[in-house]
Amino acid sequence: MKIKWIALMSALANPILFYLAYKLTQQPSKRESNQLTKQTEVLFFPDEGLQCPRLNTRRGCLDTTCRFKHSPQSLARLEEILKSATETCDVCMFVIASQELIDILVELHLRGVHVRCISDNQDMDGVLHALRSNGILVKFDKSDYLMHHKFVVIDSKMVLTGSYNFSRGGMGINRENIVKVSYPHIVKAYVDEFNEMWRIYGTTNFSINFRKEVVYEGSK
Repeated sequence: MKIKWIALMSALANPILFYLAYKLTQQPSKRESNQLTKQTEVLFFPDEGLQCPRLNTRRGCLDTTCRFKHSPQSLARLEEILKSATETCDVCMFVIASQELIDILVELHLRGVHVRCISDNQDMDGVLHALRSNGILVKFDKSDYLMHHKFVVIDSKMVLTGSYNFSRGGMGINRENIVKVSYPHIVKAYVDEFNEMWRIYGTTNFSINFRKEVVYEGSK
């Protein structure tokens, strides 16, 4: 605080410097705070339970015997964010095994969103069957090391990242987190990382030899 006031006093002779120094001493405005809130969001897992599907409807849930949760839950919010994609959805996940989230990716693909997935080769069987059979492009890290990233880029405008995997453990058992970020310079870094990995991982068309290794059939 002392440094800010020193800057303020030293800038009195210059109106522009005075204004900038003055701004340093002020708390963020309500508008600025709202903008920061829109650009960032944090989700924690596991949820208390499944969110009632009627929670955000016009009338809400009127069932007094309903066993679902009637407060916002992280999984429902994650699904809402994923479904908001209109152009692209790039998924880079160590594990992609949650059928609920796989279904959302297929839904996005069917309504014209360009979906690409990168995963570790330890999870190839389930991912290949669930995603590539529906026409979604999937690539794997086929090195001896782990592809341990966990992030999603939506419309090149938003990033979801954290400890959360697209797995059943991530959904309802483990202590996990997701941070949603919309700052352009951060989003660009993740876009660049995904595109670089997509380039170097090569072929997207291969089958699995369960006893030995990946057997390549061609490339797209």
